[in-house]
Amino acid sequence: MAKSISIYPLGVGDAFTEKFWYSNMVFNVDGREIFIDCPAYIPKMLAENNRVGDQQVTIDKYKEIMITHMHADHVGGLEELAYMQYFKTENPSRIYAPTWLLQDIWTHLRTAIEESPRAGNGIASFDWYFEPVPMGKVHDFGGFTVEHRMTNHLPRTIAYMFDFGNFKLGYSSDTGFDPSLIEWLDQADVVLHECRFGPTDVLGGDLKLFHCSIEDLLTLPESFQRKTHLYHYADDTFDDDPLKPNYDIGKYRLLVQNKTLKLL
Repeated sequence: MAKSISIYPLGVGDAFTEKFWYSNMVFNVDGREIFIDCPAYIPKMLAENNRVGDQQVTIDKYKEIMITHMHADHVGGLEELAYMQYFKTENPSRIYAPTWLLQDIWTHLRTAIEESPRAGNGIASFDWYFEPVPMGKVHDFGGFTVEHRMTNHLPRTIAYMFDFGNFKLGYSSDTGFDPSLIEWLDQADVVLHECRFGPTDVLGGDLKLFHCSIEDLLTLPESFQRKTHLYHYADDTFDDDPLKPNYDIGKYRLLVQNKTLKLL
């Protein structure tokens, strides 16, 4: 059982944000740091965080990373990490994901980093830069387990359920409104759920197919709302104070960038 659990959001914004950084988190479990997703512009993101944030985060801390899906705002930083390890790969970062997602990650990266002057024959493999760790339906992290399931998003995206024995944490990842996913997440003590505020009919399509609107989330029971923190939101969600959002958010709370959320 975990003695201490906290979440540190390095970013809370959506894919079009200019005000925030892309959504990604650090989970701290009894001092063990696990990163959820790895967006682009890591050095700039960390530099700003270290000026204004609750915690100091350096790029060498990226030793364990869990990935949700292949959109650039979630995996764009993996190439940056690979180049940071270009000449020092004796202790590669671990990347946790289902086998099919690990394969997609390497397919995405290989055209940029497969050719390497350090590789003996000039061709490097995925495990030259990273230690890919395939996750089963339930993965044992030693001290806690993580279960995953698919969400309503494209490309294929997975939500996570962390079970610490005495506490459960649900992470929706990117998803359209999905009652079955909500039911699955509701077993958790605390939920982090993505949310779209404002219009969803943009660019000739409806974002509600792939992202969850606040209108749909407000139909859920108050018990679910009270334990859920919202992230992956747009720049106009609040002006200066996240405690004073520009929208009715019911009993939900906004996850705040660069602010520690202590759970246990």
